[in-house]
Amino acid sequence: MLPKDSHIDLFLGWKTSGNWTLPATYDSILNAKNSMCGDECNLYIERKENQIRILSLGGESCSICQASMGILFSNQTLWSKDFFLNQLEIRKNALEDETLSKRIPVDERRFWELILTYPNRHRCALLPWVALGKGF
Repeated sequence: MLPKDSHIDLFLGWKTSGNWTLPATYDSILNAKNSMCGDECNLYIERKENQIRILSLGGESCSICQASMGILFSNQTLWSKDFFLNQLEIRKNALEDETLSKRIPVDERRFWELILTYPNRHRCALLPWVALGKGF
């Protein structure tokens, strides 16, 4: 039985925002691993000039990491390096300052609000962003 304050249903809902089916073709896999807990995040991508499109998601990870992957997948179809760095900075600052920026999209604010209440899970929430950053 889950505790009353469990947010697993919310995290699973965000997870479903992503595509978890292995694509027929992809250019490469961007991978990040959390050395503290073993969570692993795989982003199957295609490259278009200087941009990256996330085609699908994979890896063994906790519900927070999977929710973050789903949110990342649903955010943008093509990522440029500048846009990625800007969006990553917004989220990192929110976690460091413990305040949510109005620049975080409304549909993902609840996720980051919850993550603020779990300081030991910030690495889980940022792991997909670490993986995407390896592509630039």
